[in-house]
Amino acid sequence: MTVLIFLSSSGLGGRELNTIRLIPYLREHGVAVKVLVLDSGGYVTEKCAAADIDFQCLGLWPSRLNVLVVFWRFFLILLRKGPDLIQVYGFQASIICRFVALPLRIKVVVGIVGNGHFIGLRPLAERLTCKLVSHYITNSLVAKERLLQIVGSHNRDITVIYNGVAEIELPRTNALDDYFISGTVGNLRPEKGYDVLFKALALTKVKLGDRVNWTHLIAGEGVLREPLTAMISDLGLTGQVILLGRVDDVTGFLSRLNVFILSSYTEGLPNAMLEAMMVGRCVIATMVGGIPEIVADGDNGLLVEPGDPENLSRALLTVINNPQWRENMAMRGRDVVLTKFTLHKQAEESVKTWRAVGQLNAKEVSR
Repeated sequence: MTVLIFLSSSGLGGRELNTIRLIPYLREHGVAVKVLVLDSGGYVTEKCAAADIDFQCLGLWPSRLNVLVVFWRFFLILLRKGPDLIQVYGFQASIICRFVALPLRIKVVVGIVGNGHFIGLRPLAERLTCKLVSHYITNSLVAKERLLQIVGSHNRDITVIYNGVAEIELPRTNALDDYFISGTVGNLRPEKGYDVLFKALALTKVKLGDRVNWTHLIAGEGVLREPLTAMISDLGLTGQVILLGRVDDVTGFLSRLNVFILSSYTEGLPNAMLEAMMVGRCVIATMVGGIPEIVADGDNGLLVEPGDPENLSRALLTVINNPQWRENMAMRGRDVVLTKFTLHKQAEESVKTWRAVGQLNAKEVSR
């Protein structure tokens, strides 16, 4: 079976990272994977080149004036590569894909992994074109519910397949006994809620006083680096909150932490949080997107409302002051990820769904 994975972006984001990590597991299941990106290249194409994965760029971004050329290029690529099925992620790529694949009778599976399909006029466009989609895959139950509200009875062939992370042995902790380190992995973008996080950290600093040596580390880059640096200074957190920039060894970074914090306003199913749980770190996260499908509050992590720095600070103080409870939650979190959120499981369920769609019995895999 040959599957073309078509991405709107080749940048370093959650979906792109998950795709690159998933490809070797798909190959183990006998799937020939080809990759196509709508833009002009980036993280995804670099990784594909290094791993000898067949890839191409359509080059729509940053210039949008060549859209007709992009349609034609895509048509020629499909003629030449002749995939059995296209798995597409990203709203722009999915809309282009539906119309170009239609005359070639190539099945299109649309992946919904975040809020991109649910903003502005996009729900209307989805409703009008959903009959051109062979099947949908969402990475959370909440995304499936939102999608059903949009497409209604027009297309109920939707499968939920959770993101996965690599299974690893529990690493030896690099955390220091006399120093508490909290941390976050995420691009520096508004939806990640860093404004709320920093206010919560400032409150925590006041409440802790000199009782605990404590630092918060952030791994990630993005457009907010300059204003966030200023905010750190304004809140008196200089030296206590450190923006590390891009970190290549995420597992090593996570093993330094005592707790992982995600303060996002919106999320799909965050890979970084799953990785933190896999390495046995307690997590505090906002109850948005698919996060409540992973974290049971008070059992394998703590959940807080988005936009609430006081509640986030209270949760952080709770795990700082209760180390054994924190460790117990972390181990239960790791067990959950090993059971439900691995790349092996994601690849197995993806291939099962694709084969069923290819055999014209997609409804049998809908759930």
